[in-house]
Amino acid sequence: MKKLAAWLFLAPVCVVMTRAADPPGFKIWKSQELKSVAKSEMLADFGNHNARMTFRDNDGQVEVHENWTDVLVVESGEATLLIGGTPVNPKTTAPGELRAASVTGGEKKPLAPGDVVHIQAGLAHQFLVAPGKKITYFALKVPAK
Repeated sequence: MKKLAAWLFLAPVCVVMTRAADPPGFKIWKSQELKSVAKSEMLADFGNHNARMTFRDNDGQVEVHENWTDVLVVESGEATLLIGGTPVNPKTTAPGELRAASVTGGEKKPLAPGDVVHIQAGLAHQFLVAPGKKITYFALKVPAK
């Protein structure tokens, strides 16, 4: 009887340990993994959207993604997000992608861990990182249409 009780107790553990791989399209990134990111990298490309970790320790360029909406989750650090306005002398860097060194008329938004940001396609934005500071965030890029 003790053997049967032990087997009934351990059987669910054995099933979990031997179960098949995750179903297609499922992915989980554990918080501890994301906190250890020290450089920007693509985490996954799902065809119609992608996920990446971005690490910044200095100001970024002004970016305008004409075909992608960004959903950002700040994992660690702090920065200021300059949002909106008009890019000064923008350059096309790829189809639907514009970059500029500065923007006029933008609005500053402070960012801290746990903040979630939605940046609609076509909206100029720039990360401003104070000297000695850094920010790490998860970015989900989804098609605008």
